[in-house]
Amino acid sequence: MRVFHFLSVIAICVLFISAKPTDLLNAKGKITMLRTHDVGTKYGPPTDQIDVEAVIQLDTKPGMAFGFQLRDDAQRVARVGMLDLLHDAFRNNWTVSIDYNIAPLKKNGVIIRVWVVKDPTVPVTTTTASTN
Repeated sequence: MRVFHFLSVIAICVLFISAKPTDLLNAKGKITMLRTHDVGTKYGPPTDQIDVEAVIQLDTKPGMAFGFQLRDDAQRVARVGMLDLLHDAFRNNWTVSIDYNIAPLKKNGVIIRVWVVKDPTVPVTTTTASTN
C-alpha cells in the first residue's frame, strides 16, 4: 500500500511539473491575412482549434494564426477596438504587435493585446493653415 501511495504522489508531481496550460508570448509583423467569421465556427484543425471570430496571420510567423472572440460580453468594446486597429494596420501595411496565449506545440493562439507603434524612420509631416 505504501508503494502504491508513493508512486501516486510521484505521478501527480510529474504531471504537475510538466503541465503547462498556455504560454503568454509576443509577436510582431505585418498582417498577411485578416478573417472574421460566425460565432462558434472556430478556426484551425480539430487538434489545434481556437474558439474565436477574428483571426490574423503575420508575415513573421508563417503557419501560425492568432485570434480573439467578438462576443456580446464585457470584453466586446476592447475587442472591437482591437479589430478596428488590426483592420487599419492591414489596409495601411503597418507593423502590429500582439500578445497571445498559446498551448505548447500548437500553431494557433488567442490574442489578448494589440498595438501599433509609429515607425521612427518615417518623417513626420506638418500642415500649416493657409491664409486667404
